[in-house]
Amino acid sequence: MSQPFENKDYESKPSVRVTGSAKREQTDPKVGLEPLSLGVFGACALAFVVGGGYIGAKSGGFDFETTSAEIVPPGEVPGGGVIQLSPLDEWLLAGKSAYATCAGCHQGNGMGNNVFPPLVDSEWPSQGTERFAQIILNGMKGSIEVNGKSYLGEMPPHKALFNDKQIAQIMTYVRHEFNGITDGVVTDEMVAHAREQHGSRSTPYTVAELAPADSMLPGEQPAWADPNAAEAAGDDEADGGTGDDAAPDTTPAA
Repeated sequence: MSQPFENKDYESKPSVRVTGSAKREQTDPKVGLEPLSLGVFGACALAFVVGGGYIGAKSGGFDFETTSAEIVPPGEVPGGGVIQLSPLDEWLLAGKSAYATCAGCHQGNGMGNNVFPPLVDSEWPSQGTERFAQIILNGMKGSIEVNGKSYLGEMPPHKALFNDKQIAQIMTYVRHEFNGITDGVVTDEMVAHAREQHGSRSTPYTVAELAPADSMLPGEQPAWADPNAAEAAGDDEADGGTGDDAAPDTTPAA
């Protein structure tokens, strides 16, 4: 049997031969296994103690029945007060809530997109209220120009989705919020008139079929439509009066 080959020349090379003292001085690196310094350990411990103490002091003992912060129910303010909105603000707030359905196309800010036209500074909601109501009730199809740009599509009818009050609130909100028309509101009586006149239509309108741009829905403006109505009503109550008109009912009809 042949003897295993032993390369003595390899071990005799100076680059391979290492003295015993050199071997004792050289240690294999242990990255990530170095002991944590006392300074870092102390800082972490201090942060843990301080943070735990703060959470314990502010958590109410982690008892859900007790909290360190006062929970204020909706519509109230700290201290037991109630946020008092004017009738006009309530009407606009209800309109904003109902408009959420329209925001899917026209966007929450009313700016629209490349497919659906904007409502901001648009002549379609800002001019005649009759044609604005027509569009919401029965929808619209074909080409329409808004702010110098043409849009081609179809808006579905919403007369089955919204009642007269909701449509009136939406129209008021859009005219106030996106077009700066603050000198009047659209009432549910006005929309009821539009529904009676145009609600039986079965197809969406084209631009040529809409009412004239200056055609306004008939109806009186209620006293609460004045932004100063709340203050005037307060003065009237202080004098023992009841005010001219009752505040509007902003609860959607069934």
